[in-house]
Amino acid sequence: MADERERYVDREPPVVEGDDDIPRQPSPPLDPYTPEPGARRGERRAFRTLWLAWLLVAILVAVVVWATLR
Repeated sequence: MADERERYVDREPPVVEGDDDIPRQPSPPLDPYTPEPGARRGERRAFRTLWLAWLLVAILVAVVVWATLR
C-alpha cells in the first residue's frame, strides 16, 4: 500500500536575492553541458577539408589582388 501521509509540496521555487532587483532562480547543481574529450571520427576529416577550403580562398584572394595591382 502506498504512503498516504500528507506532505508539503513547495509550489514556489527558491529565489536567490542579489544586488539587482530581478529575482533569479538558483543554478542547477550540475552543469548540463559536458564537452566531449576530443574530435569525433568525422570531425577530423571535416576540419582538414575546412583548412583546404581556406587555402583555396587565400589563393583566390591572392590572384584577385595580383590581377588588380598588375
